[in-house]
Amino acid sequence: MNMKEFQWVREPQKYLAESDRVEITTEPHTDLWQRTYYHFRNDNAPVFQRETEGDHSDFS
Repeated sequence: MNMKEFQWVREPQKYLAESDRVEITTEPHTDLWQRTYYHFRNDNAPVFQRETEGDHSDFS
């Protein structure tokens, strides 16, 4: 996997990104919750992503 194709959204302070693995140490109170039934929202965790073709998500 070519890590140069990936980009950070909210880059974490501590991480390791190698060709065969990604390790992320998140800060306390970070999460990717969207809206719950009581309108809680906490969308502040780091994301390491790349663009893909087609209508899908790839969690390789």
